[in-house]
Amino acid sequence: MSIVTRRFMTWPFRLRPERIAVIAAYAATVGIWGTTWLAIRVSVNAIPPVTGVGLRFVIAGAVLYAAALALGVDVRRNRPPLLAIALLAFTMFGLNYVLTYAAEMHLASGLVAVLYGTLPFFVFGFAHRMLGERVTRTTIVGTLLALAGVAVIFLAGNLQVDALYVGAALVATAFSAFANVYLKRLADFDPFATLPPAMLLAGVLLTAGGIAFEHVSWQLAVSPASLLALLYLAVLGSAVAFYLNHWLLQRIDSGTFGLSALMIPVLAVGVGIALGGERFAQRDLIGGLLVLTGMWFALRRSTVEKSQAKIEWEPERAA
Repeated sequence: MSIVTRRFMTWPFRLRPERIAVIAAYAATVGIWGTTWLAIRVSVNAIPPVTGVGLRFVIAGAVLYAAALALGVDVRRNRPPLLAIALLAFTMFGLNYVLTYAAEMHLASGLVAVLYGTLPFFVFGFAHRMLGERVTRTTIVGTLLALAGVAVIFLAGNLQVDALYVGAALVATAFSAFANVYLKRLADFDPFATLPPAMLLAGVLLTAGGIAFEHVSWQLAVSPASLLALLYLAVLGSAVAFYLNHWLLQRIDSGTFGLSALMIPVLAVGVGIALGGERFAQRDLIGGLLVLTGMWFALRRSTVEKSQAKIEWEPERAA
């Protein structure tokens, strides 16, 4: 039986319910995180970065614990070591977000987004070193093409760049990549036992530090726009999105998930046009097409290569 025939006979099973659920969760995560850039911009205008990040994750951790209680999940079972929780608190919910918020206070949100688009490069590196995941040439080419599209969208204009905050955004991206790969190593643990304690640990420490060392105008902090942005970032941008993130890392490799960072900035452009009053430019269309083409190329070609390798290997195993 030929490879083509065997592949044709197996294609309906690729649409099984769990695969549809993975696609839906992937799309939801991209959709949520693609809109958080605007919410962060609103939040940092009212709440200083350390305090803002702290409050965000205190609320997010409480929401996840409440969800676990409502669902009857015993968070004391299947939980990672305390050291792992502390490391996630520092890398995923702490320094990463403080640096991102600080960068958004001094750089255009689009520039921060394109810098975040470098995340797949860090993810591929960490995943190769920590998990032994293979990076194909087509994945790299597709990633470069998609990143070029992000750059076209955000870097075609004249932007004022502050090297210090550009560095802060890149360091934040590297920490985010490390944290996602590290979370992949913890994927067998229950998300409700992993995420809420790390969120609360980071949130409580950052909130206390922010109140002690930052000047917080509580009058601005409790304004309707500020509260709405904070709740959006905490509930959807953190509790829901990070739960989906953890769920996805149990089912797909880190590199595939990391490529979502290239679609998020493109969505941020659409949100800016629809809600931020930004004008649609030709470079936005060109950049968006480059990103979609690169994503399709990287994901489709790498999937085909893996399928071919599996099909070609099976007869040898049968023999």
